[in-house]
Amino acid sequence: MAYENLLKSVDESAEERERELVENARVTVESVRKKAREQAELIRQSQITNAEMAAAVEKNKLMYLVKAENKALLIKIREQLFASAFNDASLQLSHLRTDPEYPEIFKKLLMDAAGALGTGTFHIHVDKRDEELCKKTLASVNLCADIVPDLTSAGGLVARLPDRSIIISNSVESRLERAKERKKLEIYSILSGD
Repeated sequence: MAYENLLKSVDESAEERERELVENARVTVESVRKKAREQAELIRQSQITNAEMAAAVEKNKLMYLVKAENKALLIKIREQLFASAFNDASLQLSHLRTDPEYPEIFKKLLMDAAGALGTGTFHIHVDKRDEELCKKTLASVNLCADIVPDLTSAGGLVARLPDRSIIISNSVESRLERAKERKKLEIYSILSGD
């Protein structure tokens, strides 16, 4: 019987040891699972954070590109509007000679140029269509100048000293071009709503 008790005691001890090993294995497995879940969660959170940062960077990049495209498009539209406005003005001014006010306008352009040139003789370049008007205007203001009908313009004149040291361009086209340069910033400001 002692042998049977010994065997029974060994079996019980083995079963107890087996239960301890199984319990230790279960605790170890649970601990490993818990650590694995924690690490998986850390990795998941890190990936989410990285994905959010990458999405934010991509969003910012796309927003910058869209803003740049919109700005370029706005500039292009402003330039087109500006060019269109001055093309319309040029078209309207191309019919200036038919305006009943043209002789007075011509006189003012002539007086401005003569005032800038000072006293003495000078040359006036005009369009052939304005040659008679120029003669009449010079006579009406008691000025003497050589008239050269070699200009092609919508109206106005170019006056110069004989030595070409001073040249005053008062043609419709040159006045429009100067106005275009002076008014560019002002018009762009209006077009942009500033």
